[in-house]
Amino acid sequence: MTDISGKRLRRVKVSKQRQISIPKEFYDALNIDDEATVEFTGKELIIRPLIAEEEDFSEDILRDLVRQGYTGDELIQKFSKMKRNIPKALDYMKKETQKQPMVSESLDEYLESLEDTPEDE
Repeated sequence: MTDISGKRLRRVKVSKQRQISIPKEFYDALNIDDEATVEFTGKELIIRPLIAEEEDFSEDILRDLVRQGYTGDELIQKFSKMKRNIPKALDYMKKETQKQPMVSESLDEYLESLEDTPEDE
């Protein structure tokens, strides 16, 4: 990984086609391949390297199904169905999270607002 200490902010040109060039040292430091994700926070864009989700929930799913009493072919069928539904479930969770209100204050102010107040107890 490339060391970018002291080089955290760079000005880049935005083309008429809305394209930007990622500075080479940032590109190299993040090991960006041919794709990245771009997140709009309401105030800024955040560019992250695309990381293929390699979460494998197989063991958790199987434990849960065995606990529910599934065995044999029925277990295999139910497991296959649940595995196929994981991408949809993750997408749903992501959309639900994005519906949450955006934080407009500083992180410290936001964290303080989450602390219990006497009337919350």
